[in-house]
Amino acid sequence: MAEEKKNRHYLTGKEIRAIAKENNKIIRVLEKKKKRKAVESEFVTEMKDPANILEVDDLHSYFYTDQGVVKAVNGVSFEIPQGATVGVVGESGCGKSVTSMSIMRLLQGPHGQIYSGSIRFKSYDFKRDEKGKTIPVWDDDAYGNPQYEQVTDKKGKEKLDKAGNPVLTRKQKRDQYGTLQFEMEEKVFDIAEMPIKEMYRLRGRQIAMIFQEPMTSLNPVFTIGNQLDEVTLLHFPGSTKEDAKRRSIEMLNLVGIAMPERVYKSYPHELSGGMRQRVMISMALAGDPRLIIADEPTTALDVTIQAQILDLLRDLKERINGSILLITHDLGIIAEMADFVVVMYAGRIIEKGTASEIFHHPMHPYTIGLQKSKPTMDSGSEALFNIPGNVPNPIDMPDYCYFRERCSKCVKACFGDYPPMVQVSPTHWVACHLYADKEKTE
Repeated sequence: MAEEKKNRHYLTGKEIRAIAKENNKIIRVLEKKKKRKAVESEFVTEMKDPANILEVDDLHSYFYTDQGVVKAVNGVSFEIPQGATVGVVGESGCGKSVTSMSIMRLLQGPHGQIYSGSIRFKSYDFKRDEKGKTIPVWDDDAYGNPQYEQVTDKKGKEKLDKAGNPVLTRKQKRDQYGTLQFEMEEKVFDIAEMPIKEMYRLRGRQIAMIFQEPMTSLNPVFTIGNQLDEVTLLHFPGSTKEDAKRRSIEMLNLVGIAMPERVYKSYPHELSGGMRQRVMISMALAGDPRLIIADEPTTALDVTIQAQILDLLRDLKERINGSILLITHDLGIIAEMADFVVVMYAGRIIEKGTASEIFHHPMHPYTIGLQKSKPTMDSGSEALFNIPGNVPNPIDMPDYCYFRERCSKCVKACFGDYPPMVQVSPTHWVACHLYADKEKTE
């Protein structure tokens, strides 16, 4: 009878109610943490390595369902160095997109929550005075004397005082796109600890995301210009509609769109898939981001447009000296674009290293299987290789290696605990019992 209860594939009403009660208790605590009022010192931290722009440390992101807790991201740790491209690869459902959504704090609450872990991000934020206001950068002449300009109203007319003289204000510096400049400072924030309202200062400006399908990411009832202008108006203090339009058109130029003024006035349905994706990239660039998260940016595009978008991303990364987190199924794109590669399986990282190490010296049986499953011209077999078996149920994950049931190189140690991360070179790590005795573990 006990064995029958253990093997059944359904839950009783009593069990579902007990799960829901426990879930609600945890969700209330996590939601209260997200919505709390916090001083900046609560979420300001330091990077372990100053050369990194992002450090994800033991991240756990869960979904609380009536069937149980789905551990979509279950202890993920990796770094993104300044100016580098890090590729995340793995089959559908392995936790790639949930990891990116966690970094952006876009998990659909209240059921989706960051349960624990740290996401340290090195931002370049506005410097603020004692009253919390941004500090302008003034435009002085060569001798340090302040410059002044005439004040205008919303319609662009010059303002006059009671005596009929023009009203002057101190002139503020502008960047190459005509946006007002403010004093900046470098700060490290723990994104996992930030209240949602504080996350607005990073999301869309410091960290930008390019989504998989641009047609569903762009609002069909607003013009491209309206949606691009919103980035400038939200994230750059003191910006006018004219400043926003000028910056938006410059961004469209930057991503290689012909006739940007015409595209600026167009609606999303009037553009092709490749044009819409370029608009999404220009929207990501409008905030001067330090990190761009590209979640399957070329999936819906044909191969010619794919190549153009990848070339564009590579060129823009060099131009803005930023970093890219590239999420994709396509190993060819990872091999072409990435400096470092992270391989995920069932919510965990099972191997990470440089692109050369992962592609020329893969060590984990799952990574080897992924590469074998990619069709090549040199393959002598007519049938494509596939990894046998299925991914374990994310609600009830086992204590042993998640890949054990599908692995062709299973050893006795695989029937024990989950394997720790093993360092096989200064930049190469693998979670597999096959290498546990060869090098020291993490």
